[in-house]
Amino acid sequence: MLPAIFLQLAYLFIFIWSVAMTVQDFQSSSKNWLTVLMHISVAVVSLNFLLLSTGISL
Repeated sequence: MLPAIFLQLAYLFIFIWSVAMTVQDFQSSSKNWLTVLMHISVAVVSLNFLLLSTGISL
């Protein structure tokens, strides 16, 4: 089983990547809204998992 710190770093990396992709999607002249929504949902889910793994619940 992975140590908790590696799992938390993976969640953090996924969150940062999803936010970066969302910003990049909004800077594009032609927006594919399904892709934008997918990146936002991945960011929300990864942030939720990150917070739960650190003991913070919303």
